Amino acid sequence: MRQWDELEPVWREVFHLMWEAYLTGTIPVGAVVADRTGEVLSRGRNRIFDANEDGQLSRSRLAHAEINALVGLPSDRTYESFTLYTALEPCHLCLSAAIAVRVGTVQYAAADPYGGAVGKLVPSADHRAHPVVIEGPLTGAAARLPELLHIAHFLWRLPNGGVMSFYRERRPELVALAATLPAPDAGASLADAFSVLP
Repeated sequence: MRQWDELEPVWREVFHLMWEAYLTGTIPVGAVVADRTGEVLSRGRNRIFDANEDGQLSRSRLAHAEINALVGLPSDRTYESFTLYTALEPCHLCLSAAIAVRVGTVQYAAADPYGGAVGKLVPSADHRAHPVVIEGPLTGAAARLPELLHIAHFLWRLPNGGVMSFYRERRPELVALAATLPAPDAGASLADAFSVLP
């Protein structure tokens, strides 16, 4: 797992949160907000389909990983020198939230051609006044695994839904590869998931 060993610690934390979300049966996305030194200030994972005990938003369509990471930041300041790291390209909700919180940079590991909002937001005056630098996706297995876990989740949760229709039509090879990933209840590890990738 050379690619895993080469990941910065902040990305490893994002991936562990992503894997935790996958294992609990919710959409597999993890996110953290870190300062310039890589110290993590807040973390979150998708909790749309599960409950929690730690005060993060859960059991709501708004309980995205990025929202849960951003909601952990105190509102008495802004965060222009901080980075929001996320496993999957942020959607319109999460990208707008990063702008509202005044995070300076958003980095994402994998593209989300179905729901990703990078390059798709119509900039408002507020957005132009407080621009966010967006970087991503990563390369290699670190860019493939989050997208494949996203597909794998929808293969078992909503096999005939919009996400799967999109991928079956446009990226059938990814659907086939996602089907080889361990199921959430298989007792597999994140390393096992990485080892499936070509």
